[in-house]
Amino acid sequence: MKLLVVVLVGLFFLGVPSLIAYRRRVQRLRWVIVVNIIGALTGLFWFVALFMAMSMATRQPDRALAQRSQPGL
Repeated sequence: MKLLVVVLVGLFFLGVPSLIAYRRRVQRLRWVIVVNIIGALTGLFWFVALFMAMSMATRQPDRALAQRSQPGL
């Protein structure tokens, strides 16, 4: 049981860079995911993926969605 918890927590932390990139809506999400997968195997590239997720440019929000979320316009 303890091993299962450790594995699940470990998998969560390995996916953190991809989750951050997805939530930030970075432009090159696929590259972050690829580097994150490679990083899961090597360890070093995990930090690179985390840096990419935090520093890459984000996509512009969809104007139609932004207008619908602002009532009265």
